[in-house]
Amino acid sequence: MKALITTLVLLHFAGNLWHGNAHTTLEVPLSSFQTLFVVIVILISPLVGAILSWTRYFTIGNWTIGISMIGSVLFSVYYHYVLISIDNVEHLPPGTPAAQAHFANSAALIALLAFAAALLSFYAAGQFSNNRGCAKTSVDAALSKK
Repeated sequence: MKALITTLVLLHFAGNLWHGNAHTTLEVPLSSFQTLFVVIVILISPLVGAILSWTRYFTIGNWTIGISMIGSVLFSVYYHYVLISIDNVEHLPPGTPAAQAHFANSAALIALLAFAAALLSFYAAGQFSNNRGCAKTSVDAALSKK
């Protein structure tokens, strides 16, 4: 499971680089907020979570992946499919059909990869914590002994 989630995180990272290239080609800029969100939530956080998932902090790592990937899905869907702007796949600036297809295909790919990674990482976090959905605390352990 860890290997599959890590693979999805790496594919998502690569897909975002590919999508960033489409932004550059079509000259679709990001605002300062969007750039900060992309760097912290969409690019860095899933990688940190993937690294943590291979350590004793695997539950925290999987939660980090899941939360950041949900953020990625919401960001991608809002900016690429809901908000009417040049970042919307239906309202792209003029460019070659190949460049516009590159933008639309990479936008869909990163949203799907993020959704899959989020689902699997939340599932893994629940599995790793004895199917409780959260880590067993020392208080839980003390109460179960009584």
